Amino acid sequence: MSNPQLLEITLILFAALAALLAGGVWIAISLMAVGWLGMLFVGGIPAGSVLATTVWGGSASWELAALPLFIWMGEILFRTKLSEEMFRGLAPWLGRVPGRLMHVNVVASGLFGSVSGSSAAT
Repeated sequence: MSNPQLLEITLILFAALAALLAGGVWIAISLMAVGWLGMLFVGGIPAGSVLATTVWGGSASWELAALPLFIWMGEILFRTKLSEEMFRGLAPWLGRVPGRLMHVNVVASGLFGSVSGSSAAT
């Protein structure tokens, strides 16, 4: 393909994206539709099988298996008020340290990270 053809395809795809977004279509659906159109324009790629394979590969990964457990752990911590009680329990220990609230937060986050196994989840 030459550069003028690529420029025309780019402008068409950009106009299609702008029209879909201006029409109130959700961003994810708009991007998927424009990606599908791009696969049809650029080559003889079977867009349906490529999209199906990509969607299945993204949703059938082992990394996503832990998400329901993290959500459940968050619900347990919220319903039992365990995190509030932990902060109340740590506050008297660090009462004499300047910047008490910050230090309570750091210690509580460290405990949460060691219990849950994820520092990002705290």
